[in-house]
Amino acid sequence: MARVLTAPAVRPGLNSTLLAWGALTFLGAVSLPWARPGRELFTFSPEATGAALARTSPLMGAILLTALLVAAAGLVPWATASRGRAAIVLGALGTVLVAVRLFGTGQPFSWGVAAAALGFLAVLGTGLALAGVLRTDAFIAGSILWVAVFVAIFILYPLWTVLEASVVVRGRFTFDVVRETLRSPAFFLLNNPATPRNETAVALAAGGIVTAVGLLLQAVQRRPARGWLWALPAGVGGFVLTALYLGFGALRNSVLLAIVVGVIATALGFLFALLGERSRLRTRRLLGPLSILPIITPPFVLGLAMIYMFGRRGFVTYQLLGISTNAFFGPLGVAVAQILAYAPIAYLVLQGVVQSMDAALEEAAETLGASRWHVLRTVIWPLARPGVANAFLLVAIESLADFGNPIIVGGGKPFLATEVFFAIIGRFNPSEAAVYGVVLLAMTLSIFLVQRYWLGRRSYVTVTGKPSGAKARPLPPALDYAVSAFFLGWMVLIVALYGSVFVGSVTKLWGFDYTFTLEHLRSLSPTGWKVFWTSTKLSAYAAIPSTLLGFLIGYLVTRMEFPGRSALEFSSMLSFAVPGTVMGIGYILAFNQGALLLTGTSAILIMAFVFRNMPVAIRAGVAAIHQIDRSLEEASTMLRANSLTTLRRIVMPLVRSALLSGLVFAFVRAITAVSQVIFLISPQHSLATTQILTYIEYGSQGRGAALASLLTVFMIVVIAALYAVNRRLGAETRREMAL
Repeated sequence: MARVLTAPAVRPGLNSTLLAWGALTFLGAVSLPWARPGRELFTFSPEATGAALARTSPLMGAILLTALLVAAAGLVPWATASRGRAAIVLGALGTVLVAVRLFGTGQPFSWGVAAAALGFLAVLGTGLALAGVLRTDAFIAGSILWVAVFVAIFILYPLWTVLEASVVVRGRFTFDVVRETLRSPAFFLLNNPATPRNETAVALAAGGIVTAVGLLLQAVQRRPARGWLWALPAGVGGFVLTALYLGFGALRNSVLLAIVVGVIATALGFLFALLGERSRLRTRRLLGPLSILPIITPPFVLGLAMIYMFGRRGFVTYQLLGISTNAFFGPLGVAVAQILAYAPIAYLVLQGVVQSMDAALEEAAETLGASRWHVLRTVIWPLARPGVANAFLLVAIESLADFGNPIIVGGGKPFLATEVFFAIIGRFNPSEAAVYGVVLLAMTLSIFLVQRYWLGRRSYVTVTGKPSGAKARPLPPALDYAVSAFFLGWMVLIVALYGSVFVGSVTKLWGFDYTFTLEHLRSLSPTGWKVFWTSTKLSAYAAIPSTLLGFLIGYLVTRMEFPGRSALEFSSMLSFAVPGTVMGIGYILAFNQGALLLTGTSAILIMAFVFRNMPVAIRAGVAAIHQIDRSLEEASTMLRANSLTTLRRIVMPLVRSALLSGLVFAFVRAITAVSQVIFLISPQHSLATTQILTYIEYGSQGRGAALASLLTVFMIVVIAALYAVNRRLGAETRREMAL
């Protein structure tokens, strides 16, 4: 009789992950305070610890008991699936109990709440992995839950509070504030009683003319059936643009400014990208450093420079031309300052687009007899449309959200971003500010939808993996020389503007007395130096978690399959697409009272920096991870390494150059931010950018120029050092991958 061999049954052992999380959750909950008496997070109240509260609060006792049961579930020799189901129940129960405790008392949370909530979420994630609900390990499952909660609290919840505050006033649902704000002349006024004409009739006539012309063109092209599909939207667009041009108010000024700045800055960025990649002249080498300078300084520094050069006592207008003019105080000055500040952003977006185009397509067109101008119009421009649309979207959003330039050179004209500020700070009406925020949010989403419609479903793929030996075709000589000449003029203007800020910092009184002095630099002590180091410190604190969290989200949405992955990616990118002014209002409304009180602390500034700049780290991480072969991670998994070990020892060393780039960007954006943090600063936690605005607003342009110069020099040194390190890391990574 054949002997049957059976493998001995494997007895389930302890689960160290659940044991560790149960113990850590219990220790954090029992020893850390759950509430704080004031606003500051870094305070310790012995009477608010879990151990003290458990004597009088049955709910706290239940939370501590749940944490102990989690540790016990890690010790009991259960089967994996059974242990996972128990962990799911205990993790979900603990999370609910912590939420009930937090929002039931209404007291400002402290570290005990954070430790318990994160611990129970990690337990829930471990249970989902053990039970097979999520086909991954405990680290990835817990990370998904942590990231989802962070995104919900610091991105989605603030946006929801903005929407809510616009229609809920003193606990009552009403559209009164919406109607009052939208009907206010400060928002938009079309028919001006002081003018003899009827602006509405003129706008309607313009829309009708555009519609008729559209129908006529469609008839000439023998497409009458599709005529209304194109003519009617064109007519509506003609009516809207005419109404905006003839009207008055913040909506009119902001929309026209965003359109003008978006079109001109994107066009300049596209021309500069062509110049940098296709020019035969040496001037293209200057594009790199000059494109970085406006990005590493606050955008409104150029507004200050506009005053120095083109103001009433400006060097060009008064000293050279002998005129004292206010021409640059208003929409014109704001537009010029924004174009100078945001054209480099469009250039950086479009540089990669132009660089990645397959030159074989241009070569084929020229072989068929096409001129270089024809190739530029029929080959290069259509392929650049996605990059152009992205650049326009980014520049238009930055223009809408810009707060500093309208304040400095706006000449008192209303803009949406400034009206938000005055509604909160001047009129103390958060509901009105929320309405303006909703309008900004709707405009941003509209620009995004127009971009998607313009691109359509066409394919723009030119890099197919097949080698192409064609070289990039040079620009037509006439265009090359014309754009190079324009760029040299642009370079002279940029150098002159930034030079005026540096000179203004060591000049006694610009426009009147140009005597050299160091008084403005000395007068920065103590306030100026304090805010400078505060900005540096908080930006550095925020840059690291912003980069790491963005990289983790990029890894999750790139390599993992789980329910809600697309929603998580969209939500995490939302903070970058929404104007900073809207996010600033959301943070004020969401974290100004109750259990989530954070306003007036350094923590809210750090969180604002982290989640505002995190999307860039996400995109950088996604791009870098796509270049890593999955087989490396699969080999690590086959050798029984968990996801954390694979990330730490395989993935992160290969993407460290991208991580450093994300770190640099997060630091730069944080230290130069103003539109969001203008609502979040406090006397104890002021920042360099807001202090510069304060100096300028109160007439101390010299001190403002001194602090701006100090910030600019510091950023140049930091960027140069970090990019030198990044270049070295990139070279080491390439050598490692070659081996």
